[in-house]
Amino acid sequence: MTATTTIRLTADERAALDAAASAAGLGPCSYARQAVMAAVGRATTVRRRPDGLARAIARLLGEAGRIGNNVNQMARHAHQGGRIRADELAALRTELARLTAAVLAHREPR
Repeated sequence: MTATTTIRLTADERAALDAAASAAGLGPCSYARQAVMAAVGRATTVRRRPDGLARAIARLLGEAGRIGNNVNQMARHAHQGGRIRADELAALRTELARLTAAVLAHREPR
């Protein structure tokens, strides 16, 4: 269980907090929590702010889930005797190609 604590900072203090937190790869609240716990001699775990790659992966996973849901709905429809229209299939292929290209754009160079 956690509790919320509010602190008042001047604009300059907040800017310094934001800069230090950003340099550490943390959000301002996580950085302040870590600093306070270090000051009282206790260690704490903090969650790092996701970097650009992590945010891109999360977005792409969401898109993959959406496409997977569409495939599942089409498969269910086909298994119940329905027909899949050619334009629906073409749209799915286009989405898969776009997602594949987006994933490959984020891979590390060899």
